[in-house]
Amino acid sequence: MALVALLIILSGGGSGSGGNDLPATSEPTRTEARQSGPKVYVVKEGDTLSAIAMDAGVTVETLQQLNPDVDVQALQPGQRLRLRQ
Repeated sequence: MALVALLIILSGGGSGSGGNDLPATSEPTRTEARQSGPKVYVVKEGDTLSAIAMDAGVTVETLQQLNPDVDVQALQPGQRLRLRQ
């Protein structure tokens, strides 16, 4: 019985392991993935500038600065918006 308990503890299955035995990954975080994502977004039906900004990981103000010629109150499907410089 003591041997079984020792094997469980040594394998990391004991109660002191904290349950966090997952290896570290080198995958980018969601924010990093957004920042390295596309530089242009094509507007779809029902899109809002705030929703596009949130999905792209930028502020509404940034989108307005990058797209000064776009009427943000009247986005049209097919319009192309710059997301980053």
